[in-house]
Amino acid sequence: MLFFRYLFDRRRVLLCGLILLAAVTGLMLLYGLRPLETGYCTLIVLLLAVFMAVPDFVGYYRRVRHLQAVKRMASQGAAEPAAPRGSLPEVLLMESFELLRARAASLESQAIARQEELMDYYTLWVHQVKTPLSAMGLILQSGRLPAGETEALRQELFKIERYMEMLLGYLRLHSMSSDLRLEKCPVRPLAAKAVKKFATQFIYKNLRAELCDFENCVVTDGKWLLFVLEQLISNAAKYTFTGGVTVSMDRDKVLSISDTGIGIDPADLPRVCERGFTGQNGRADRSSTGLGLYLCKSVLDKLQTPFEIKSEPGKGTTVLLYLARPEAPKD
Repeated sequence: MLFFRYLFDRRRVLLCGLILLAAVTGLMLLYGLRPLETGYCTLIVLLLAVFMAVPDFVGYYRRVRHLQAVKRMASQGAAEPAAPRGSLPEVLLMESFELLRARAASLESQAIARQEELMDYYTLWVHQVKTPLSAMGLILQSGRLPAGETEALRQELFKIERYMEMLLGYLRLHSMSSDLRLEKCPVRPLAAKAVKKFATQFIYKNLRAELCDFENCVVTDGKWLLFVLEQLISNAAKYTFTGGVTVSMDRDKVLSISDTGIGIDPADLPRVCERGFTGQNGRADRSSTGLGLYLCKSVLDKLQTPFEIKSEPGKGTTVLLYLARPEAPKD
């Protein structure tokens, strides 16, 4: 098909040549040359045209193949092959392309460097803020404040720590692939650790936290699965005011986190995992960030773990994690 593309690209030259050949042939016949002699002249002109077109087509073919190779290698990140010789406009075009590509690579490297600097700054900031927060926690434990205020302040301090952990999780999300470690993990100890982390919040709000008995092991990254469980239990505790939260797992390795909270509006369900989306509940609670479920979805996508959210306003929400996957290869 490349030959027909060549004819299409050279259509103006071909059309002009055919018009000129027809005009010359007509003039020869008009001035009395015999048809045989006119035919010979026309044939000679056509042979000369073919003789000139062959090297032009070869050059066209090489340049097209070169550009296809450049496109293929650019998509693979490989080095570019040497360019064949071409006309001055084509050479200038390729040089301009190289300059633009070098400029784009420079801008990309600068953007990556700025992003890394920003991540280093935020990571350092979070770790530095932990020091005064720890000091505040010690002050609360010392009993210097009135008993009625201590627990409320402790809950607010816990919220600050959760937001900092969320920020760290968001920063690490971009480099999560290099941090993944898939192995066999017992799920119940992770769930118990996540529930225990929010024990004071459950007690403060007079909520029930139920962790069912199950012994299933799954192939996953334990650290990141714990991060997801903490986010889900945090959401459940935040939007539940009576009843409690239940964590269970069936034989098919479907982990369920259920609460008896305010639920999610059906119109908001398709968008609850979008970054920054807070929905109806977020408009009622201005402290909502719209990042919790977004982070959960991002992590679960990288863990290749499907999940489902079921909710009914006024009755509660259930999040299902489908943790079944092929077993880890044996050594």
